[in-house]
Amino acid sequence: MTWTAARLPRLDGVTVVVTGATRGLGVATARGAAAAGATVIVAGRDHDAADAVARSLGGSSRAATLDLTDRASIERFADSVGEIDILVHNAGVLPTSRVETADGFESALATNVLGPFVLTNLLADRIRGRIVAVNSTVHSAGRIDFTDLHFERRAFSGARAYAQSKLAQALWMLALDRRLRAARSEVTTAMAHPGWAATEMTGVTRVAAVDALVTWLGNTIANTAVAGAACSLYAAAMPIPSGSFVGPDGFLGMRGAPTLVGRSTQAADPVLAERFWETAAALTGSELSA
Repeated sequence: MTWTAARLPRLDGVTVVVTGATRGLGVATARGAAAAGATVIVAGRDHDAADAVARSLGGSSRAATLDLTDRASIERFADSVGEIDILVHNAGVLPTSRVETADGFESALATNVLGPFVLTNLLADRIRGRIVAVNSTVHSAGRIDFTDLHFERRAFSGARAYAQSKLAQALWMLALDRRLRAARSEVTTAMAHPGWAATEMTGVTRVAAVDALVTWLGNTIANTAVAGAACSLYAAAMPIPSGSFVGPDGFLGMRGAPTLVGRSTQAADPVLAERFWETAAALTGSELSA
């Protein structure tokens, strides 16, 4: 049978944090987890939007404000959270121009990697189950320039910044998993990608005709947000090996049901992973607390 979120095991008594849960894949992931009985902490920058989603889930789900580009917001969120079972790093940004955070980080790297890195380190000793990062097949096109991570000297490209951040995220998760295994932790990790999912991320070129075409193609041949979120839910709750990568089983991984998939050679490089971890730790002043 094709796997869908309807085949999730019951998650009664399980607390799940979903970041970026106010639209698209995040909402669908939160709804899937709540439908299986989980208590979902709906984390988003807009508290009112997060609260509306949490109310729609019912049960004991609740909203929490979280801006992954703001260190103070990350720390407040971490302070507000008790023990959790599953942390889903769903929040992400595909930038159209270079934006620098208050810490001097390029926004895609901050949102997609460095913010989640800090949050995970702060929560690690309160996570009982699994840490999931929502990645992209674009990671295979990523190149990390350790001398100019934030595009201060390079000509900025949103596509390059996004690809770099997704490769960096994959390397961070590899290094995280190696640390947890070395510590004999019961916490496991997984990554997931939704394929080509018809979400708000498709309308980013700011060229109306191009955005209209991409949106039409997305709605015609791409995974729906619900189908894309199924990959995240599978990665979060199914009995798969730690360090697994989940994606759609269809043509070129663009759509379909969740299955275990491969990653790029760079994303599986432990030496490069350690180099990125050390860089992230130095930039953020954060280390794993588990």
